Amino acid sequence: MNDSSPAAVGQALRQAREAQGLGVDEVAARLRLMRRQIEAMEADDFEALGQPVFARGFVRNYARLLGLAPEPLLADMGGATIEPVVMRPEAPLPSRNWLTSPWLLLTLFGILVLAVVPVALYWWLNSDEDEPSAGAMMVPAVVPAMPEPVGTVPAASAAAAEAPPAPETAPAAPSVQDAAVAAGNDAPGVAAPAVRGVLHLEFGADSWVEIRDATGRMLRRQLDTAGSSVEVRGEPPFDVVVGNAAQVRMTYNGRPIDLKPFIDVTVARFTLEE
Repeated sequence: MNDSSPAAVGQALRQAREAQGLGVDEVAARLRLMRRQIEAMEADDFEALGQPVFARGFVRNYARLLGLAPEPLLADMGGATIEPVVMRPEAPLPSRNWLTSPWLLLTLFGILVLAVVPVALYWWLNSDEDEPSAGAMMVPAVVPAMPEPVGTVPAASAAAAEAPPAPETAPAAPSVQDAAVAAGNDAPGVAAPAVRGVLHLEFGADSWVEIRDATGRMLRRQLDTAGSSVEVRGEPPFDVVVGNAAQVRMTYNGRPIDLKPFIDVTVARFTLEE
């Protein structure tokens, strides 16, 4: 006979916490949750945690923190078996090496520009000055002809003999723009990478928003004004911080997200996984 029941979930979590000598406040700090959310899980009050998908994510993270297998506890909770969104504690961003600092790269680029631009300008100016001299050297010297008897040489022929031949004009080289257009026409099309996550936010009041994607790249970090809306696309999971969260409506891939369980004072902090 199977004695598993929803009531056994909270009891198992509480017993494992007490066996490890952890307090409720310490667990809440590690999971970046509020004390009332930890107490709700241990009391099997999963409705107080918001939508079922969030309750299952909280239990999963709590079980992993205590070293318990989350699958049996999630099975005892019942409800939906599909978990499109799972919460996990935010991991600290890796420290950046000073060699990859954007300020260092910007400084090196500036030094390179200061070194290359004067040399290129000097070469360009000197090349323009040398072109007439080269053209003059290409004109063959005219050897004066022996004097002819008067009236034997037509005037037109004499004028043609005295005029130096004009230098031939080299064909114009194709421009960089034409070469780029030709290369772009011949190059095969490259498909843009598919975006797996779409966040849509609507603001009923001014709100500060920070969103990072799976690579740690900051997708949005600014103050959005009341009455505006924004759509953010990227690769999940997303680390999200929303200020004045009670006045913000949010959807993820078309599914509404309830921000109330994550609000601490006025700010909601959470992670969205696919």
